[in-house]
Amino acid sequence: MLDKKYIGFLKELKSLKSSAANLLKSDSGEEFEDRKCHEIIGYIKEEMENALSEMELLSKAILEGKLVLNSQGRFNLDTAQELYFTCGSPIEILIDGEWYRGRVESDGSDYYFYNYESENQPLEEGMKARIRVDRG
Repeated sequence: MLDKKYIGFLKELKSLKSSAANLLKSDSGEEFEDRKCHEIIGYIKEEMENALSEMELLSKAILEGKLVLNSQGRFNLDTAQELYFTCGSPIEILIDGEWYRGRVESDGSDYYFYNYESENQPLEEGMKARIRVDRG
């Protein structure tokens, strides 16, 4: 769960991104300095959008459990039997006490964890995993 201070910053970041978008709608001006500032604000706005996307993902509710293999040969969480993973499904896996984000992939015979931050790992029953879901 995201700490309140980050939730507050997320709100401020949304407001700042909106201000940047409004500023970018206006003409950049003819002066060199104004055009350069317009470019810089455009770059900052893109970075804010990336940061907002990441922070909004991190603010979602977490559904955690252990991986189990279902009768169709797909993995799901033991805490959510109705949700199963296919290629491309976003997932977080606990490896050596640290959570890593990635997605489920297949090599044609087995599923593995495509790790965005480190080495890929074969998926195995009993691995601690979690997904992020919309609150509601």
